[in-house]
Amino acid sequence: MSQAVANPLDPKALLEQAFEMEDEFPGPAEDLLLSWLLSLGADQAPAAAAAALLPRFAERMAGKDDALPIMKLHRLLEQVAVSPPATGRRGRLSGRTRRAPSAS
Repeated sequence: MSQAVANPLDPKALLEQAFEMEDEFPGPAEDLLLSWLLSLGADQAPAAAAAALLPRFAERMAGKDDALPIMKLHRLLEQVAVSPPATGRRGRLSGRTRRAPSAS
């Protein structure tokens, strides 16, 4: 039995499965989005991945009720697509501001 090649933009097919469910997607959208973000490779920018995936799902979402959990997921994915890249985090000591020595 052959397995389908995983999409590097959705390695665990979380978004694909959710959008296939459409109105039946139970949510919560935030949990699924977080799981998707954590499944991306370290070299994959979330904004670029979301921007590439959005057109694939946009047509399915046309005319749907905004109150549906799948619409919330779509809106969150749109927000990820326009989010700026994360900046590198500095280490514990180098990230802190140092106080000037007090003059006693």
